[in-house]
Formats: sequence, structure tokens, C-alpha cells
Amino acid sequence: MKTLVLLHGWGASGAIWQRQTLAFGGECRVLTPGIPRWEAGWLHEYLAAVPLRESVLVGWSLGGMLLLEALARLEGPAPLATVLVGVAPVFCRQPDHPWGQPVAALRAMRRTLRSEPRRVINDFARACLAPGEESYRPEVAAGFDFSATAVHLASGLDYLRDKDLRGLLPGIPGRIIIMQGEQDKIVPPAQARFLQEHLPGSSLYMLAGAGHMPFLTQAAAFNDILRRLL
Repeated sequence: MKTLVLLHGWGASGAIWQRQTLAFGGECRVLTPGIPRWEAGWLHEYLAAVPLRESVLVGWSLGGMLLLEALARLEGPAPLATVLVGVAPVFCRQPDHPWGQPVAALRAMRRTLRSEPRRVINDFARACLAPGEESYRPEVAAGFDFSATAVHLASGLDYLRDKDLRGLLPGIPGRIIIMQGEQDKIVPPAQARFLQEHLPGSSLYMLAGAGHMPFLTQAAAFNDILRRLL
């Protein structure tokens, strides 16, 4: 039996993958782990217990960045396929990488976390949706973890602020699929194009009208791609 591993992003929980869990639960083993800390070492250990040759690994946003870093450490067989959804090789803007978010925005989020963590999560969740996707707000909110500690949330923001994965991209093993919403305000489409250019043999699917959560707002198209991979 194939295994589907679904890795959530910042502020979310494994419940964010409810549409994939429902779609694939009867077809394969579906794993939606909660990420206890934003460290590639944790994910590397977790994947050691997964039969990678028979597994499709899906990482969304910060979870996808963590997945890239863990795969760069891989010594055994490559996964059947890796799917990166709304993933940035560098989340924050750099002099030689102008497509990221301004560092000041993350610093502001981090300051507000001290007093209003729920507000920060809510604001981020709303920003994940493109115009025309507002009807998904209740479902989006159900996939976020409002019980997460400010310390855990801040560590995720620190990862996004500091991590630069560009040097790892040429060595990432296996088949790689990049899925990107064309209306993504969190990770602009230019980030996905950069990934495609620097991940050897990767394929890019642009989803018209989708924001940062195409696995939810365009679940049918998203799941169809996953089903072909499995």
C-alpha cells in the first residue's frame, strides 16, 4: 500500500488536509503529522520510519521548506514523488531574490504574537485566500491550530526569516512536482518558477485563481494530480 505524507505549514495543524484525508483515506495510508518543532532534524527522523520508495510526500508552505531541507539530508532511497505547494526557497526578500516577503512584515507578526497570537493566525489565514475564495474561510479556520504556543509560532517565523534553501536545490533527490496558486499573496508565483528552474527535472502546475491553499480551494484538481502520482 502506498503512503501519502502531508505536512502542514505555519500556524496550521494536520486538520488542514481534511479534503485529502477524505479523498485518499480508503486508497492508501495517509499521514498528517503535527510538526512539533521547525527543525529539519525532526522531519528527517520522522521520515526514517516511512517507506519512501512507496510514498508521496507533500509539503505546504513552511512545511514544504522543512521538507526540502530534510530531503537534502537523505541518504537512502528517494520518495516516489515530492509535492511542494506554495513553497519558497527563500521566504524573505533578499538583494538577489526580490520575490520574498519583506522582513519587516515577519517582525511585526512576531511582535504581535506576544499579546494577540489568535489575531496573527486569523490574519494569516485570511491572507491565504485569493479574491473569490472567501467562502472557504470557515474550513480554513478549522485547519489552523489556535492552541499553538507563541513560542512555537515565533520559532516558525524565525525559520521563515532566516532560512535560505537555494544552495540545496540542485541536490534534492527524486521526482518533484510544484503546485502553485496564481493568486498566492503569501508566496508569489515567481517563487515557484525559481524552484522549477533550480530543481532538476521538476514539473510546475499553476492553478488559475487559487491563493495559498489550492489543496483546499481547488481540491478536485489538486487531488487528481496526487492520484496520478500515487
